[in-house]
Amino acid sequence: MMLQQGGIVKQLMLSAAILFLQVNVFAGNNEAPIPVIYCTDLFHPHDDPDDHFDLACIYAISEFDIKAIILDQGRKQKEKPGRIPIEQTNHLTSRTVPYEIGLAHELKSPDDTGKQQPDEFQCGVEAILSILDQSSGPVTVITVGSLRDIAAAYNREPELLQNKVSRIYMFIGEAQGAFQEYNVGLDVNAYKCIMNAPLPIYWIPCFDGGAWVNEGNASFWRAKHEELLADASAPLLNFFIYAMLQKNEDDPLAAMRAAPVNEEKERVLADTRNLWCCAVFPYMAGRKYVQRNETYLALPEGKIAPYDRIIEPFTFSTVKLRVDEKGTEFYDDAEASPAIHRFHVNDLEIYPEVMTSVTTNLLKELSHANDWGN
Repeated sequence: MMLQQGGIVKQLMLSAAILFLQVNVFAGNNEAPIPVIYCTDLFHPHDDPDDHFDLACIYAISEFDIKAIILDQGRKQKEKPGRIPIEQTNHLTSRTVPYEIGLAHELKSPDDTGKQQPDEFQCGVEAILSILDQSSGPVTVITVGSLRDIAAAYNREPELLQNKVSRIYMFIGEAQGAFQEYNVGLDVNAYKCIMNAPLPIYWIPCFDGGAWVNEGNASFWRAKHEELLADASAPLLNFFIYAMLQKNEDDPLAAMRAAPVNEEKERVLADTRNLWCCAVFPYMAGRKYVQRNETYLALPEGKIAPYDRIIEPFTFSTVKLRVDEKGTEFYDDAEASPAIHRFHVNDLEIYPEVMTSVTTNLLKELSHANDWGN
């Protein structure tokens, strides 16, 4: 059930009680879990089911301690609730990751706090601020939709975000400023606010060189479902079948445990998916990318075998950038322009293969970690 205003605070208290149990369960990783705030434009029925792949892969990375999921575009969430796939994933993984819906409307200006919007849509911003305020250490923020709730949180308490956010990973924008990318268009003022803010920004453009183009400074690639879901368990297949076919059952949780219907399974496996995020997430957890025989994996250092070949499918480089009133990106060496970290693909030829294989293995990891069987 959706947490009401203040529910995240209660969840944080519960999380603290089990923190020491979490620290040593990460295979090959003895470090403390990484606190994460995850902001997503996840819906059911979906706008784009890449968000469901993203959600599953975020859950697959055991190093992440997901403090909250903020569901973008609060008013739309009322009509197409992203809470459904979150509750399904919580059910399948026996977790209780909390969530809140975000602000309903676009920010009126880059410095808009969003406080004038209805109370029922304030929980997302308030959760962000509460988590950061109560955290004893830095928090990683990951956004795959608009930047509305993060921008509103920054405008309310800029020093809190400057002091408590370790990195903001943002999947948004066009590397060459060739057009207004979809996530930018969701809230241009929010994009301008964060891109021009003195924050540790790790910018992952969705495209580079135009729509559906990646010339090397974007994360976009395409993959076949039959490859992505090759090693997925039956419950995980049910999760994707429910999403892709936009099902509407009285009990969405029970639907996860039924045997997959072959005709529905074949329909889903025959599809192809545009992806941006899944295989980038392990980098944020400090994992290494390796080639093992003919497959690619993203592993904690303790799980890397002597025969694995460590690779770097992408890196981040520092650029100076400004964003104008229309949300268009301009590179500018002027002293006043913020320096940010921008995503860069090291080898475009093998990039789709690597990212697809990493995603496939993350979904396999999720299935095996929860002993779902096949």
